Amino acid sequence: MKDVSRRAHWENVYTTKSENEVSWFQENPAPSLELIDLAQPTPETTIVDIGGGASRLVDSLVARGLRQVTVLDVSEAALATAKTRLGDEPNVQWVAADVTQWKPTQTYDIWHDRAAFHFLTDGSDRAAYVACLKQAIKPGGNGLRLIDARRHEHATPWGAIQRFQFCIFQRSA
Repeated sequence: MKDVSRRAHWENVYTTKSENEVSWFQENPAPSLELIDLAQPTPETTIVDIGGGASRLVDSLVARGLRQVTVLDVSEAALATAKTRLGDEPNVQWVAADVTQWKPTQTYDIWHDRAAFHFLTDGSDRAAYVACLKQAIKPGGNGLRLIDARRHEHATPWGAIQRFQFCIFQRSA
């Protein structure tokens, strides 16, 4: 999918629905937090939340004392929802960009993605995503090593069950 149509699609989603009207809404992002905890973050840990948009993960990360959180989303409307909820938060950098086109200006200790990769159905988009991930993760190796994977049954706001798989990887030496 082209950047323009992807952006238009997600802007439409976030301008026509409130944050708790999308199927992936979580009041408490516990599965993500549990996996992030495996990386033993400190206040200085740099973390990027890919497709984080209106997610409440950023709220939890800031509440835990992380001071270098970046939230990237293709939808400015999604980011605006989180910005409004958090207020003027100096520990968060907001980036409106398509991850398949994004050129990170720094490297990160943790790359979090709850579902953005899931929506990339074109092989070239997935390849661009992986290339961006490899560029954005702090140096120390070329490959990725799976640390943990968990299945999670997410209850949508209207009670349907969606099955997710959460994984945490570490850049290997």
